[in-house]
Amino acid sequence: MNHTLSFSLLFASLFFLQNLTAQITVSGYNHVALAVKDIEESARFYREIIGLEPVPVPEHLKAIRSWFKIGPGQELHLLAGRTFPVTNNDPNLGHFALTIPDADPVEQFLKAKGMPYLRQQRFDGAWQIYISDPDGYFIELNEPKVPWQYLLNGTDLTGWDTYQMLDMEKATGIIPLGVNDDPKKVFSVTMEDGAKALRISGEETGFISTLQEFENYHLQLQFKWGKLKWPSGGTAKRNSGILYHAHSDAGHGLWMQSQELQVQEGNCGDYWGVFGAVFDIPAKKQGEKEWIYDPKGALMNFPPGNRCIKSPDAEKPSGEWNTIDLYCFGDTAVHVVNGKVVMILYHSRRPEGKNMIPLTKGKIQLQSEGAEVFYRNIRIRPIQEIPKSVLSN
Repeated sequence: MNHTLSFSLLFASLFFLQNLTAQITVSGYNHVALAVKDIEESARFYREIIGLEPVPVPEHLKAIRSWFKIGPGQELHLLAGRTFPVTNNDPNLGHFALTIPDADPVEQFLKAKGMPYLRQQRFDGAWQIYISDPDGYFIELNEPKVPWQYLLNGTDLTGWDTYQMLDMEKATGIIPLGVNDDPKKVFSVTMEDGAKALRISGEETGFISTLQEFENYHLQLQFKWGKLKWPSGGTAKRNSGILYHAHSDAGHGLWMQSQELQVQEGNCGDYWGVFGAVFDIPAKKQGEKEWIYDPKGALMNFPPGNRCIKSPDAEKPSGEWNTIDLYCFGDTAVHVVNGKVVMILYHSRRPEGKNMIPLTKGKIQLQSEGAEVFYRNIRIRPIQEIPKSVLSN
């Protein structure tokens, strides 16, 4: 064949391929089918561990088939009859992926079940968890891509100010260290359990505060108690705290005027108003002087210095990592501890002159109060509303 004819045929082939109209029109994803060794064991895994909803199977197929709903018009079909092992059992090779709303409670669930898993962070910041089913098929569980802003860069305290013993000299005789003067390294970035974390030694009383103010957000972080305690903490429970809507300068004293989500052994999730901040909380009386959160209780005013006890108690034993979620939208806030809503708070406000005005935005502070504590994965994202699933939890 001469070169002219070869070139002509090549040109004609390329022209044909470029102008070829696809003959298959895909309108959606219908199902994925997996061959399994034990239909009952596999069905139990996808029903009880993955949480998929079973789909009715024709009577004559029940012994050899099990179907589950993944999403609208999307199913998983299990087919009995596998007689050979799954060889492509590597998360970096063949697998399928399911979307989850939040990786943290999934990880806690897997740990409680004693199931092996691999957690890693995707390039866009979303978390992925890989697990294997009874046959060895790998399943990727990933969070949707979300605009999380990480408040700790993992290297230093850029984006934060530290304060120690501000305006406390008259009361204590201790000269305040003030702003960003931390010779004892009370606040530092360190490695803890194989990951970067903010260490607060607790040796000096004070706080670390974001420079940025936030409004209408979902804040999420994890904390774990360390082993050290200092005289300022006495023999009391290990203590810290998350102050939010902190809006003033240090002129109010040690803390800024703010709302507090208590971080304290046995009391994680409690509420305190700080320097004039107020919330209304549904609560019922407990004993002579205490009030405990009750979503069916009367809406009570909690002025500064009055504590509302969280309910239920979802805190883990000292030394384990706890996950805190704080939702703030408008003048409403929700305290969540390890996936459990422990308090919903309404009508955030503060005094201005003789009036009370809304308190709906401000900085975020983490307290140092006589005990070593570690914080990690401190991240925040904007929200358009508090999720209904949270409010109904």
